[in-house]
Amino acid sequence: MTSQNSRIGVYRNFVSLQTCILLFFALLGSAHAASSVQQSYAKVLRLSGTVTAVLDEYSALRRLKVGDSVFLGERIQADASGEAVLQTTDLGYIALRPGSVFLVEQFAANKQASDHISIRIIQGGLRLLTGWIGKLNPKGYRVSTPMATIGIRGTDHEPYVVTEELATSMAQSAGTYDKVNSGATVLEVNNRSVGVDPGRVGFARFVKPSKDRALLTLMLPVILEKVPEFFVPGRFDGELDRISARDSVDAAPANALGEVAGQTVADLQAQLIPARLENGQCNARGVAKAWLDRLDGSLARKDSAGVLSLLAADVTIRSVVKIQPGGTTTISVGRDEFATSTKATMDSLTDYGQSRQSVTATTARPGRCEVVLVKSLTVEHGRQNGKAFSFKSIEEYQLELKDGIWLATKATTTQQ
Repeated sequence: MTSQNSRIGVYRNFVSLQTCILLFFALLGSAHAASSVQQSYAKVLRLSGTVTAVLDEYSALRRLKVGDSVFLGERIQADASGEAVLQTTDLGYIALRPGSVFLVEQFAANKQASDHISIRIIQGGLRLLTGWIGKLNPKGYRVSTPMATIGIRGTDHEPYVVTEELATSMAQSAGTYDKVNSGATVLEVNNRSVGVDPGRVGFARFVKPSKDRALLTLMLPVILEKVPEFFVPGRFDGELDRISARDSVDAAPANALGEVAGQTVADLQAQLIPARLENGQCNARGVAKAWLDRLDGSLARKDSAGVLSLLAADVTIRSVVKIQPGGTTTISVGRDEFATSTKATMDSLTDYGQSRQSVTATTARPGRCEVVLVKSLTVEHGRQNGKAFSFKSIEEYQLELKDGIWLATKATTTQQ
């Protein structure tokens, strides 16, 4: 850390704002700034026993109470007798079963068709009732486990992760189980999937990493003949049953979406791929412009969560920065490191302005729209911590279509 901190001190005054956005938000702030960049995605609606939340190893453990907010990236854990119901901002519900551990990695509920949520279950079970995200953008509602991913179709379902440690005590096979109460889910492993209908349980077996690919092809998701006995109603399931029965999830968008009311779900979903096709051809520039407009809008609003929502979880971020005299240095970070200090740095900026002098966009493969390569010459000026700056930089992004949303999987800035 000593060498890293010394580099930060050397380069702090030579980095453009976009370089900060793509790299030094992670490096300029202190470890204590993490709490300031947290985005709330839900509040505790019901609680029994002990349920805790913690962001990382540097953060204090919080014992949750009814009415508390829970935040993006926090690890939520129920003890052996703990249960809770969280109501998400999009009027959905997450019910924790005893012994469950999960976190929400991505979340956007801005009353737009691009709203999305990504839930990762580490162990144990949840009951999930989708809100307006599941209605407007079902492809944007994803649940991941160590063994599988789960997609939904307007759903009330109960995913359950039995780890190797739990398997012995529960006398069950290790893997991901998903019980559907209403709607439907798709359980996917190794690009193979199975649809799960109401009253059925899908199962994806845990397989240890192996060089034997033939073995992996045998471990495909399946539908179980009966519901495993560990699927038992939670303390608050009676209330959740009533919510599910009156179909409040379907009613939520009409009551909550304001400016999108009157549009069909198909219309809204079409907006997830802005300007994708033009005269039957891929309109790469339209995709690039729409994505850059969202980035620039988030910057203008100092919306750190909006910036992060444009980056894939596995994004690689690289910056080439000028140093004195006449040299450059290159530093790379991942999304998690990048996220820790975003808001602190954005709050230090005043009088910010920028202009994109050029934007070019091409597809990675002719005639295909899944990957768009963007290059932009940008001029920026303003003040950071009271000190004036003015920079020119080349920004390059690789945008990929993931579950109907354009996300940057690579981002590079080069100071000119």
